[in-house]
Amino acid sequence: MCGTAAGGAPPLFHKDGHALVQCANCTLLYVGADPAGIDFDALYGQAYYTGGSAAVFADYVGQQAARRAHARRKLAVLRHLPPRIPRHGRLLDVGCAAGFFLVEAARHYDAQGVELSTWSSAFARERLQLKVFTGTLQQAQLPSAHFNVITLWDVIEHVPDPIALLAACRRMLRPGGRVVVVTPNMASLGRRVLGTKWYLGWGPPWHLLLFDPTTIRAVATHAGLRVAAIHTSARKARLGWTVNRLLKQHRSIPDFPAQHRSSWPLRLEAVLFQALETLAVALWPVGEELVLVAQKEPA
Repeated sequence: MCGTAAGGAPPLFHKDGHALVQCANCTLLYVGADPAGIDFDALYGQAYYTGGSAAVFADYVGQQAARRAHARRKLAVLRHLPPRIPRHGRLLDVGCAAGFFLVEAARHYDAQGVELSTWSSAFARERLQLKVFTGTLQQAQLPSAHFNVITLWDVIEHVPDPIALLAACRRMLRPGGRVVVVTPNMASLGRRVLGTKWYLGWGPPWHLLLFDPTTIRAVATHAGLRVAAIHTSARKARLGWTVNRLLKQHRSIPDFPAQHRSSWPLRLEAVLFQALETLAVALWPVGEELVLVAQKEPA
């Protein structure tokens, strides 16, 4: 696996003032800027979650009913992934944001989280009474061989060194434990159709890296994990299509869930796109979500 430094490679295109570069030796796509110059705490401050001028979500914490329903769906996805994920034990959610998934996970696991954002980790601790560390996974210094399951929901694309992140996960997993990574799929049908307008993936400076099945496998292998499964899902195809069209119309990210604010022709269009992608996923790895399940080998 090559590094993520630009190395003189020309950008494929520019997005929101950032150069997006594809590695000459693999298919990994990354933001060409040096991540050392990014103030991550400012990037993921209160406005990111509550709808300020630097918002990504219209109001992430304000949409709590919708977010908790989404968290329940994520838990259902986790507990039905092939191969089978441990259904009890200790669970760590890396990049847990405000903690809505942890609330659901705690019904079945001894659950805790790690979150870089000072604001959202405080929300998780103070408002939701969750056990959440503020900082990076490496800074958390959690015990080795401790967790049965580690989840990274839409997190790995935000970090400058994914191999180091997964290596830290491997250290913290019990022998035979599983790490589950969900991230946008660079090889998705949505990316192929929408190109530079693909909302779910392009998102610099928040999204620093974008993976396809080949590169996510390479990252996990270099981190010392055994890849148990890689597959793609059309689960976000409808949402991705709808938000893309609403962004084109309104030039801002709509409230969650976006489908309910769209017109019936757009809802129909999005449903048809999801149906098409669902059929395609049966033959090719072109779903919007890329899902990796990797294991720490038993001692």
